[in-house]
Amino acid sequence: MKYFAPIALFSLVTVACSGGGVEKDYDIKSASGGVIGEVELTSLGEKGVEVEISLAGLSAGSHAMHFHEFGKCDAPDFKSAGGHYNPTNAAHGMKMEDGPHAGDMMNIMIGEDGTGELEIVNDRVSLSGDYGLPALFDADGTALIIHEKADDYKSQPSGAAGARIGCAVIK
Repeated sequence: MKYFAPIALFSLVTVACSGGGVEKDYDIKSASGGVIGEVELTSLGEKGVEVEISLAGLSAGSHAMHFHEFGKCDAPDFKSAGGHYNPTNAAHGMKMEDGPHAGDMMNIMIGEDGTGELEIVNDRVSLSGDYGLPALFDADGTALIIHEKADDYKSQPSGAAGARIGCAVIK
C-alpha cells in the first residue's frame, strides 16, 4: 500500500502543474443579496474553463449568462461589473462571423420549478491567463452575470438580454 502513495502524489502534482483540474466555486447573488445559485469553474488547461452553473428562484425560460469585465457586483443593477468580458474586441454573439466575445456563453434554461443547471466549456478564457487565453482572475477579477432574458446571439453589444438579475464575483 505505501508504494502507491508516491505515485498518487506525483499524479496530483502533475495535474496541478499542468493547469488542469483547478476548481473554484462562487455564489451567485440576486439584487436583494440572497444566493440564487452557484457557479463552479474548473481549469481545463489549454482547452479553457469548464463552467458548471446551478440556479434557483428564477422565472421559467431561457436566461443569458456572460462573463463581465470587472469583479464587482454592486446591487441592485450590477452595472459595476461593466460590459461583457471582451479583451480581444470581438463582436458579440455565438453566431457572429467576427465573434464571439471571450465572455459569451450559451443561455441557461430555467424550468417551471424555477431551477436550472448547465455545464459548458468556454474555450476562449482561462483562470490565470495560461496558454495565451485571457484570464478570468486578472487584476480586478471578472463577474458572471445572469440576465432576465435570453441572449439572441446577434444584437450588439450584449444580445438584447435585458436586466442583470444575478451576479457572482470571480477572483
